[in-house]
Parts: sequence; structure tokens; C-alpha cells
Amino acid sequence: MENSSLNTYKIVRKLGEGGGGIVYLAYHTRLQKQIVLKEIKNSHKIKNCRREVDILKGLHHTYLPEVYDFIEIDGHLYTVMSYIPGKSFQQLVQEGHRFKQSQLRRWGMQLCSALDYLHNQKPPIIHSDIKPANIMVTPQGNICLIDFNISFFLDGTAMVGYTHGYSSPEQKSIAFHENMEDVILDDKTDIYSVGAVFYYLITKEKINYENGNLINHELLESKVSQAFTNIIYKATAYKKEDRFQSSNEMLKAFLQIPKKDMRYQKVVKAHKLTLLFSTFLLAASIVLAGVGIHELKLEKVDHYNSLVKQQINYRQKKNYKKEEKIYQEAIKLIPDSLQSYYQNALSLYEKGDYQECIDFISYDIELNEKVNMLQEGNADVMYVKACSYFELGKYNQAIKNYEQLFRYGSSNYLHYRDYAITLAYNNNEAKANKILQKAIDRGMKEDSIYFAKGEISKAMNRTDEAINYFQLCLEKTEDDNLKERSYVLISDIYRNQNDFIKCRETLANAMNTLPVERQLISIERLIQVDIDLAQKTNDNSYQKEAIDLLDKVVANHWGTYKTYDNLVILNEKLGNYTQASKYLSYMKKTYGDDYNINKRYAFLEIDLQKEKSNEKRKYELFHTYYKKAKELYKKEEKNDTEMQLLDDVYYQVEEGGWLDNV
Repeated sequence: MENSSLNTYKIVRKLGEGGGGIVYLAYHTRLQKQIVLKEIKNSHKIKNCRREVDILKGLHHTYLPEVYDFIEIDGHLYTVMSYIPGKSFQQLVQEGHRFKQSQLRRWGMQLCSALDYLHNQKPPIIHSDIKPANIMVTPQGNICLIDFNISFFLDGTAMVGYTHGYSSPEQKSIAFHENMEDVILDDKTDIYSVGAVFYYLITKEKINYENGNLINHELLESKVSQAFTNIIYKATAYKKEDRFQSSNEMLKAFLQIPKKDMRYQKVVKAHKLTLLFSTFLLAASIVLAGVGIHELKLEKVDHYNSLVKQQINYRQKKNYKKEEKIYQEAIKLIPDSLQSYYQNALSLYEKGDYQECIDFISYDIELNEKVNMLQEGNADVMYVKACSYFELGKYNQAIKNYEQLFRYGSSNYLHYRDYAITLAYNNNEAKANKILQKAIDRGMKEDSIYFAKGEISKAMNRTDEAINYFQLCLEKTEDDNLKERSYVLISDIYRNQNDFIKCRETLANAMNTLPVERQLISIERLIQVDIDLAQKTNDNSYQKEAIDLLDKVVANHWGTYKTYDNLVILNEKLGNYTQASKYLSYMKKTYGDDYNINKRYAFLEIDLQKEKSNEKRKYELFHTYYKKAKELYKKEEKNDTEMQLLDDVYYQVEEGGWLDNV
């Protein structure tokens, strides 16, 4: 490995090995996250293909891993990609999992969405190796299509592997040199593999066209609806012209399953006959019952509106668990109204669960047959989605969603304002200023104008100008949201300049100015600044202030696992061992036993024993916590430097003979 790579990537373990090369789990020291290193097959062909490399590094899609870089190790090229936690379809099937049709349909849409994105790149990209082992299901229940061959583009310049049961007939022809004339691999090749994968997930069998027995029709049709089986039949057609002609066409077919399901049609038909038969009987009573039915509908709507108000109340108080519970109740009552969905999307956004928010809007709202996206409020939903993409730094996707909400007819100046800001962060300042003018023309207030200009200046790295605009916004505005965002953005600028004192002053001003319910973000940032300053200056007063701030977070019921973990660390550093033990006990009771809690207990025991004379020291508890932490740590996909430090401490205690009687 090159010297620069040695400093950047730390190999954790080998994940697998196959015809394409070796795949490693590694730790990226600069990004401070786990990544995957995958050897590129036939890497000599693409070493000088700068254009292809840049295209792949520019891929950003919810259901694809991020490609960070390409590095050379002992003459071989490796892709540096994001690590995707979870289990593959192959693992889940081997473990005996059975999948509901609703799950399969959702995953089908997600997979087609990813392929549509790849196939529409310029030049288009083909995955070429879609199989159950290459589709991960994340802990959130979404898929991620991994291991796409980065050396293959749809111009057919590179050959790919062949996997029996999932590869298309044309792939087999090339792999085994059979009738290779005019054989081209294109997007229909991937479509075939998608159909083959879903056939396997449903039947636990592979398609075997070599023996002339392509599909077990009886088995397939006994597992899923006719509409679903028709998708598989079409996707896995032997001739490419008989398949779906694009992944987007296949996605739409998945979307239409409920409407095309024959069982559903039969129920509807039977229901119509029943209604026809009972029309005469109802006719006599309908007038008398009309008033009662009307009152019942009004009562239902009133109850729904009451539930939405409860959602808003819980969301504003940051009680997201209760908000989620009320949301579930509301959509059962009236499943076609956007209001409750919108409040739940806002909750996900405000919690910082941006990807989950995007997925919720994409699949639970936009692709929900019960929800009419043409009703009032659809632009607000798309706005939340655009904001989520912005927070993830996916500005292109955010821009597409802004364009969509304007097609829905939005004239809200806030939408134009934030669209302008997004364009600036996407390095299009000229268009950003044009869109900002549209926001001004639609009546945007002076404080919001200053804020937008501050964001645009910040995006363009004109930091002094940005701070000036944010200060003008703070002077003019009565809007607590604008105040909060302005203070935070000013503090971010100072932090990036390593001016921790001004950063701290800004956040302290925010706390003194904002109402309690708007202080959480400022408090969390101030806590981190205090921790950083304590490390830089060895001044304990910063640690004490951080503890006071953390206690305030707990008092307001905003506490998270990280909150209590920081309280343990800071109290232990200040010698407040009783308090540290108290918080550890709470963490174990609330969040369950994990390696980190046992690690903290082990460090705490070391400090407690140091307070005693040599003859009174006992390290049995330290030994117990250390062993438990190591046992649980092995099950985690993490690279925790504190565990390495704990190993060193354990070695020193062992070398000192303190564990001889343990």
C-alpha cells in the first residue's frame, strides 16, 4: 500500500474474496468512519480512465454506496466505498426469513430507482452483477445495491462475471463464448437479474433455463399476486425486447401492483354486486340515515384534526415517540389526507433523521396509492424532502425536489429563498441571486433577505460578508427560527476558523436570547466547544460548564445516549466518581448492556482504585468489566480507539501483578 494510504486506511478485517478480488472492511482515519476497500477486476484497463473515475465518485443515490476514492495497493486498484451495515438478501434467505409481498414490492421500487439512476448517467452505467449477495437490507429496512462493477459502462468496453441463476442469457452467451455475434449487455441485462433475484426471494429457487424449466409457475403464483408474477415473467423474458425497456418502466409496474392485483379486482367486483343487490333495500332508509351519516363524517374529520393538533404539540415539544404514536392513529382514521403524514415527516427532519425522512416521503407518501399528491400541502411535503437532501449535502437532489414543488404550484417565498441558498451551495451563485430576487418579489421580509444573503455568502466562502448579513438579520428579526439559524451559522464559521472563543460567545448569546424550546442546537454545539477548549487549555471551568449544560439538556427531557455518555466522561475527569457511576447505572437501565458502558465502568474502576493505597487496591471488578467490554466489542462493526487504550491499561495492570489472584 502507498505511504499515504497507510496513514489513511486501517484494515479491520477481510469481508470476502471472489473472482473480482478481495474485499476489506477498513477504517478511514480522516473521515473517521468505516469504509470498504474492494479490489477492481482488470484494474489495468481503467488506471488512465479519469472520466470514468470522476463519474463514479460523483454518484449519489439513497440506495447505492458512496464511492469516495480509488487507491493503489501493490499494483492493484481498489475502490474506497461507504460501508453498508445490515444483511444481504442471501443471508436473510439462508436464515429462513420469509418476506411479505409489501416488503418485496417496496424493495423492488427501491432497486429500480437505483438502477434508473445508474442507467441514466452519461455514459450510462450497468451494474452487471445483481444477485442476492449484492443487495443489502439496512437496519432501517431499506436496500442498498452494492458491489457494482466500476469498470463496466454500457458501451460494452469491459466484461463482467456470470452468476448462475441470476445472470441474463446474453451474459451466459458471452461468458461461455456461445453465439457472441451482436450480443450487447445493456440496461435490460440488469432488469433480467432483478426479476431473477425476486423469483429467488419468493420461491427460494433459482431460475434454471439451461434445463428448459425456466420458472416454477405454480410455486411462484401460490406465493404472490398475479400482478407481481407478471412483473417477474416480463423482467426475465429470454429475449431482451420482451422485457421491461427501462428500470423506470419496471418501477412503475411495481407501483401499480395493488391496482392490477386480480384478487383485488375480484373483491371490488363482488363488492359492486353486493352494493347493486342492496341498493333497493337502502333506498328507503338512506334519506332517514343521511343526517346521521353526515354527522358521523364530521365527527371523524374533527377527531382527525384533533389528532393532527396533538402531533404538532408533541413535535414542538420534541416528544417524537408520542408524535409517532398519534401519527399511526391518524392515518388509520383518514389514510388519504396529507396533514398527518406531513407532521411526521417534519418530526423526522427535526430529529435529524434526514435519510429516514426522505425515504418516508418517497415511499410512505409519494408512492402511497391512498394519498393524493395533488391535494393542498403537497408542496410543503416536497419542501421538507428538499431540506433533508440539503442537510445531507446532496444539493443536486435537493434542487430537483425544489423544481418539483414549484411544478405543484408553490409561490411561497421561503421555498424560493431556500432554493436560492441550495443553488449557492451547489456553486451556482448567478442563478441563486435570480431565484432570491423571485423570493423578494413575492414579499420576502427584510430579515429573511439578510439571512439568505448570509447563506449565499457563506456558501461562496465570503465569511466576513456572511457574518455581517447574519448580524443584520439578528438585529431586524423577531423570528426565533431565523435567530437560531443565524447564531448557529455564525458559530460554525468561527469554529471552522478555529476561533473557539468567538464561537463560544456566539452560542452563549444564542442561549441568552432564544426561548428554551429553541436552545437545544446551540447548547449541543456549546457543549462540544467547551470540551474542545478544556482539552486545549486544561481549564476545568470549561468541563464544569459543559456538565451544567448537559444537566440542562437532561432537565428539559432532551437527553440521549450521547448526553449521558458525555456526563460520565466529564464527571470522571473532574473526579466526580459517584455522579459518573450514577449516570452509568442509568444508561445501563435505559439503553441496555453494551461494550461502551462496560468500557466506561472499567475506566471508572481504574480511577477509583488509584484513589486507594496499594495494599487496599482490588481489580476484580475492573477485570470483569474489561472482559465483558471485549466480548461485546467483538460483535460490533466499530473501530474504537478507547478500546485500544483500555487494552493498554489492562496490560499494565496485569504486568503489575494486580490480576494474579483474579
